[in-house]
Amino acid sequence: MFERFSKEARDVVIRAQDEANSLGHDWIGTEHLLLAALHHPEQPGAATLARLGITIASCRAAVAGVVPGPQEDLGPEDAEALRALGIDLEAVRRRAEASFGEGALDAAPDADRTKREGGRGRGRGRGRGEGALTRHVPFAARAKKVLKEALREALARKDRGIGVEHVVLGVLDSEDNISLALFTRLGIEPGVVRELVLDDLRAAA
Repeated sequence: MFERFSKEARDVVIRAQDEANSLGHDWIGTEHLLLAALHHPEQPGAATLARLGITIASCRAAVAGVVPGPQEDLGPEDAEALRALGIDLEAVRRRAEASFGEGALDAAPDADRTKREGGRGRGRGRGRGEGALTRHVPFAARAKKVLKEALREALARKDRGIGVEHVVLGVLDSEDNISLALFTRLGIEPGVVRELVLDDLRAAA
């Protein structure tokens, strides 16, 4: 399927890994694909998002607000949200510490993590051009679904290849909790934005 991707769409897939690394995430999700697409504001789909005022910076802040980084503890709001789902964070912490010792759920320092991994350079990337060690991170199922949806969008429109616009449309079709929370943080209604992207594509045809 990758051979169908345009040069820019291929860059989106590659940059999604960079974005995951820079945020210290161990997966590539829909949020990273959206961030990567925003690096091409001149491309269809991403241009629509840019016109709506969605920038790399605002999207990255929204992602950080939805998905905590590896060194971030869950705060009171997170605990309250989990409690609403029937999960008592403090009870979980007490049971973990009773079994594995105090601080069992605390994040390990980077140095300790590197030592546990046999000294391999699984450094958290700091983005392009900053001397970061880039590690391979796998695609989450929801991100794979977006890429498959991008192919379906291209086929449905009878487009010859998969472009940034198809990836953006695939992201906007996502209905997983993280994607929906990200859309809320960005202040967008995905169905409405999807129609705007399609309108822009029709106007450019």
